[in-house]
Amino acid sequence: MARNVEIKARIEDMEKSKLVSNPQFEVEIRCHFKSADEAFKTMPFLRSCLSHEMAWSSSIYGLAFFEAGKLLRKSKTTVDGEAKYYLGWKGCDTGTFANIREEIDEVITNGITESEILRKLGSQNRTLSRKVIGKELRILGHDRFMSFRGNDLFGYYKPLDISLKLLMCRSLKWPILLEIEKSAGTRADALIKEADLRDFCDRFNLHDRLVREEPPTLLYAARFH
Repeated sequence: MARNVEIKARIEDMEKSKLVSNPQFEVEIRCHFKSADEAFKTMPFLRSCLSHEMAWSSSIYGLAFFEAGKLLRKSKTTVDGEAKYYLGWKGCDTGTFANIREEIDEVITNGITESEILRKLGSQNRTLSRKVIGKELRILGHDRFMSFRGNDLFGYYKPLDISLKLLMCRSLKWPILLEIEKSAGTRADALIKEADLRDFCDRFNLHDRLVREEPPTLLYAARFH
């Protein structure tokens, strides 16, 4: 029990580190599996790490923004019966092996005050209640154009300092994906973390399982092509 509390606290700390005005860098790879058991057999430490379950839904806004390689989304997560809402922004992917993106996530459960994301989008209304944020995005020219939902098992593996998420979503080409993520404060640090993830793939022979496209990109390909 104490170990689970420690892991959950570590994950929450990592998520909180993203909720800042200056973007952090997300460094991430993902691998496809036929089942959760297949993932556990490939990396035995996963079974004990993925100790928390999350239900989520996500709406993607701004088709032109998305097609330019960026991401704007509103999402809801539910963990242990507690629902939280987020507004998320991601810059273009600059990685070569892993996906490397500048990222900002803002908690909007009780509304938002002086939103950095809305400032980046050119909004003059940056302190808003949660219920009108979608309307503000539409006013800014970013309509919602696709949504999806799923369930995750998530955790943290301390020896390698990686966050792990086993994503299960039937809307995607690969309905079971393992996302392996590190966070970085600078572009230079992100490149170091990218090399760490390449070493991780070598260690567990994951290269044939790699999926370059992120879940929203996979959904877009399924819906619009």
